[in-house]
Amino acid sequence: MELPLCSFDLRTGIFCPRCSEKLERGLYNDLDVRVMKLFLELEKKFTKLQKAGYVKSVDGGDTIFVILRSGDLGRFEVREVAQLRKVLSEELGKHVRLIEDNPDPLKFLEGVAAPARVVAVNKIWLPDGSEETRVIFDHERNLKVGEEALKKLLEEVKGMKLMIDFEKRRFRGPQRKERAPRGAMAREKSST
Repeated sequence: MELPLCSFDLRTGIFCPRCSEKLERGLYNDLDVRVMKLFLELEKKFTKLQKAGYVKSVDGGDTIFVILRSGDLGRFEVREVAQLRKVLSEELGKHVRLIEDNPDPLKFLEGVAAPARVVAVNKIWLPDGSEETRVIFDHERNLKVGEEALKKLLEEVKGMKLMIDFEKRRFRGPQRKERAPRGAMAREKSST
């Protein structure tokens, strides 16, 4: 597998100056190291991993997102992806979601957020000179990824600060009033 850290360093746990610098700069963390070690072990069982490329892993709370190079998941059969995801989930102790990277941040976001559809994207420039991206999805119920997990994922992988909104939200207000029995409305009208 094509890894950003030396495979020898990952196997031994002693990092060369180049790999140490990447870890110190925060490009990769302990989770990344654990996942890369797992991939090295799994290459024997999943031989298609040998041609895959690792990008990043992000802990989103309930789910760990593992991002592979664009086009790499397409080489696997659906059954193999499910088996790989299951093994990674068992080893890491959380649900794992495998995602393909995309150089276009919007396409990456659409892939992660599916089945939710992106309705609109707005750039907001803040007074301090930074920018935030406001994304409006079609319906809150369609977004299967938690909002905070999605924000964290986009910030760590694409460097985007995200603000999420929805065209339609789930109804969270008071319960609807009880409906009168069907014949009651007709009786009320006829008595007046």
